[in-house]
Amino acid sequence: MNVTPDEIFLILKSAGISVDIAKISNETILRKAGVDSLDMMNILLSLEEKYCVKIPDSEALKLDSVNSIVEYLRRR
Repeated sequence: MNVTPDEIFLILKSAGISVDIAKISNETILRKAGVDSLDMMNILLSLEEKYCVKIPDSEALKLDSVNSIVEYLRRR
């Protein structure tokens, strides 16, 4: 699957997370930037809906930055 960081940033914006997106880079650890568990749930649900994938809990824990999300989706 061909996914870009820009697409993931659009998902972060549409998920309505409580963190200023402008302060997040591709490498930023989302939880350290203030993304809480509810925000992560919204992000994961948005990813699953947009890319028609099911993200197992064991993999969801590894998706901690924009880069890790991109890499995971590219392997799908």
